[in-house]
Amino acid sequence: GLGKTTFAKAVYNDEKVNDHFDLKAWFCVSEQYDAFRIAKGLLQEIGLQVDDNMNQIQIKLKESLKGKKFLIVLDDVWNDNYNEWDDLRNLFVQGYLGSKIIVTTRKESVALMMGGGAMNVGILSNEVSWALFKRHSLENRDPEEHLELEEIGKKIAEKCKGLPLALK
Repeated sequence: GLGKTTFAKAVYNDEKVNDHFDLKAWFCVSEQYDAFRIAKGLLQEIGLQVDDNMNQIQIKLKESLKGKKFLIVLDDVWNDNYNEWDDLRNLFVQGYLGSKIIVTTRKESVALMMGGGAMNVGILSNEVSWALFKRHSLENRDPEEHLELEEIGKKIAEKCKGLPLALK
């Protein structure tokens, strides 16, 4: 609930990012690691038809990325087994210089294993938490018309412990 996926989506959908990369693909990995499912999902995201042959999928993915500047987002990665991820990472080596892979994860061990720069998304301050909660809870109503709700609203916002998803 810190906003990792929201942040990655903002980058992925940015106009400058769209113009910078030849190819983009997003895949939600989640808890169950399966290199076949990930590779197949990325190919489908690129818009290619695939069969259920792992070797053919790997070849197609390598060919699709070869010589292209790509952005791949692997969202919600839990697996920190280096050997399993190294097998998948080898599919991306054909990309053009400047290609990027963004990985979102809750586990520090995954970020360290990936070997790139890690960015920690922190919690919101009490002031920002209250502002976010107020905006979402009151929707389009004027906060000045509901001052009686401010005290309880601030308590609720505090209980959300600075987590944007909880506050929303």
